Formats: sequence, C-alpha cells, structure tokens
Amino acid sequence: MKKYTIVSLAALTFLIAIAAGTVSAADTVNAVDTVSAADTVSSRTLVCNVVGTNYECGSWSNEQYPVIDLFGDKYVPLFANNDDIRDSSVDKLAKLILDSNESYTLEAGEILDLGHGYALEVRQIDIDCENVWLEFTRDGQYLGDQTISVSDENDKAWSVALDNVQGEDNIVVMKVHVNQLFVGVEKRIVRIDGIWLIDYANVKTLNIGDEFGEFTLEEIISGVDESNPGCLVFKKNPLADNIYNVVGTNYECGSWSNEQYPVIDLFGENYVPLLANNGDIREAHVNKLAGLVLDSNDTYTLEAGEKLDLGHGYALEARQIIDNIDGGKVWLEFTRDGQHVADQNISVDSENNKTWTVALDNVQGENDIVVMKVHVRQVFVGMEKRIVWIDGIWLIDYANARTLNIGDKFGELTLEEIISGADESNPGSLVFENVSVADSSSSGTPGKEPGKSTDKSTGSFTSWCRDLWRCITMKSKLTF
Repeated sequence: MKKYTIVSLAALTFLIAIAAGTVSAADTVNAVDTVSAADTVSSRTLVCNVVGTNYECGSWSNEQYPVIDLFGDKYVPLFANNDDIRDSSVDKLAKLILDSNESYTLEAGEILDLGHGYALEVRQIDIDCENVWLEFTRDGQYLGDQTISVSDENDKAWSVALDNVQGEDNIVVMKVHVNQLFVGVEKRIVRIDGIWLIDYANVKTLNIGDEFGEFTLEEIISGVDESNPGCLVFKKNPLADNIYNVVGTNYECGSWSNEQYPVIDLFGENYVPLLANNGDIREAHVNKLAGLVLDSNDTYTLEAGEKLDLGHGYALEARQIIDNIDGGKVWLEFTRDGQHVADQNISVDSENNKTWTVALDNVQGENDIVVMKVHVRQVFVGMEKRIVWIDGIWLIDYANARTLNIGDKFGELTLEEIISGADESNPGSLVFENVSVADSSSSGTPGKEPGKSTDKSTGSFTSWCRDLWRCITMKSKLTF
C-alpha cells in the first residue's frame, strides 16, 4: 500500500495564499499538520509534490530522479541529462514503467519485453573483449544502441537521452546497468541488474483546469531548489456515488494468457476477491479482498539456496536445482516472515509441469484459495553454477485479507451494497454511498476511525480503513 501525506487545515491557509500569489512553494512544504482528517476533506485541496528518489539499482545509489505520485501512480517530470531535480518540467509527465534492481539474464539475440511496447535486445556478446551490444526499441522501431563493457565499473551503465520529447531535448528516458557475462557449456549469457524506464512516447503536458477524476488542476508550481522541486495543486470536485466493479484480468505471464483472475480497483489500489482453485470468476468472494502484491512476467534468476524477496514479508527460495536427461527440476519453497508456507518440486520436462499453484485453507474462513502462482521457464547448469529462470509470479497478500460488511465507512463513503457475481461478464461489484463530513468523522464503530495511526504490519482493520481513507481523500485514479 502506498503512503500519502494528508493535507492539513493549516496547509489550506497557505494554499489559499498561493492561489492569491502571496507565498512560495517553500511555505507550502513547511505547513504544519494540526487538525484531523475530517477537516482535510472539507478543504477539498490536494498538493502533490515532486520528490527526489533514489534509483532501485544499487550501482546508481548516489543518483536521484524526480518523481510525483498522482493518485496512486508514479510519474516522472521530464528532466535533461545531468540536470538538477529542481530543473525538471513539473507540467510534463511520463509514467514510470520500470525502476528495477531485479536480475535479467539474456542470451545473444534475445529480446527483453519492458512493457508498453519498449524492448531491449542483446545484439551480440563478445566474451574476449568482455562487452555486450544492446539495442533499445519501441514497437519494433530502433531508438538507440550501445556497446557496454563489463571490465570497468564506470562503463557498465548506459543512459539513453532523446531529443524532442514534448518539445524538450536531451531527456533521460532509460538507464541500463550490466552486471556480468556468463560462459556456459553451450550458451553465452549477459546479466542485467538494473533498468529504469519512462513512457516517454506518451508524455502529457498538463494545463490549469485539466480534470483527473474527482480533481481539477488548480496550480502548477515550478521547482525552487533541491528541497522544493515543485508541485501540482488540485481542487476536489463534488463527489458522486461510487460503484466499483470486479473485472476479469489476464495474468501478465504469457504462459497463463488463456486464464483470468478477478480484480477490483478500490480508490486506485488493486485488490483480488478471494477465489478457490479452478473456481469461476463469478464465484469470487466480492466482500473478501486481498491486496495484489505481484502480477509479473519479469524474468527472475536464482541460484540454488538463493531467496527472492516478493514483498510484504513473502519470499520464494530455490532450495535445490537438479539437472537430468529430461531437462531438470527445481525445488521451491514459499515462506512468509521466514515461516514455511508451502513447497514444490517443479519439473521443466513439459509445459504442463512448469506452473506451481499455491492454494491455502482458512483464508478469511474460505478454503482452497489461490494465493500464488509461479512459472518456471528453464534450468541452466553451467561449469560452476546452477540457475533457475522464473518468468511468471502472481501473489496476493492473503495474510492481510479483509472481510467487508454493509455499513463500513471509509472516509466520505459508506459501503451500501455488495453485489455477488451473476456470470463471467458480471462478476460482482461494491456500491459506496456518499456521507457528510460530519457523519464520517463522528460515526462508525471503534477501531475504524480514519485519524488513528496503527502500524499496517499488525494487519488491524483500523490500518486498512485508514489506508482507504487516504485513498479517498488524496487519490483518484489518473488516466490520460
């Protein structure tokens, strides 16, 4: 769950002053939160700040890039190569596609799908000169290429900067870091351990008055210095009743492309209604929701004994990798907070055996609930190392699943109706009704007050309501 800062009544005073042109962005940042969340709703004003963020790749740990969180999605203000964050174009935003420190292993001629039409191809691997030739494309069209050496740490990174991106030149659109080259019995492999990418081809220029769901853009404030790199000020529009539908969604993993799972977008966050193994989407429990942790078709490489952190305390470990005449096996173990949940031996001798579906009992009182899916692509046994490629992981936060009830209040909204699925085209929905600010701040059962601060890791209903409150008061799904 992403974290957001609630704008206080004190901040509202400064925002009004900004609208009148009497204070700076720095004054806005220094506003002190002194009142409750209910007062925030009455202001109907939202400030989204640009912040300097470290790259996930450790090789770029001393660098930062500008990012702005708009209603649950991350966008990058365009910035030129070697520019300060304060110089970024706050009104020209590209969606952040990748900021990854995952390891990707590719053979010569192999293409890595980066999403949104972008791809990275390994054109050639030169073991003698210790370099790799990479090419960057979009929708199959050439954008740039580079020969990267692995003999010198300073040469392992490739920054792609393009001109004429929404009228701006020398804009950084992708960064790649090469880790090392492998020489096997029959194959040559390059390991890439850092990729950062923005959707530069779909950059949007914002203008005062643009509407995004429940909000209208009221002011664009450019950066002053590194501590105040700019912000966007939104005014909240009058709310309407909200209906959130369950939809059938394809898994990202291509090996499960003919399958779907149920998902519901609640205030900008994806949740999965609990569903039994081999159950129809219409049979999903609309009122029992678990946060979607992963739906990934990225390639993860693990050596025997290596553990992959899946987030939220979940992990996947390659306990053992065995090579045989049929193609090999891998023994995987699924854990949460270091405790065993399930394990499985997966064979790569046929496509039917490459998927492991983890189904658990007693998840919010329901049995045989699918909580994770894993797809193993292949096993590689080299002269010194044994590696397994996993190219599909789907995971829900089953340990923190919640059961909703009619009358539950989330900020300004009250859950009015839970509609179960009728068929595959109508798999169910949740209907919320607006309530007054006074009602939302004074009514509701103990433990559901949005102003309370409880560590989300405890899994308390209070923390979940608080997060939904923040989603309602601070977010509305942004779609260009």
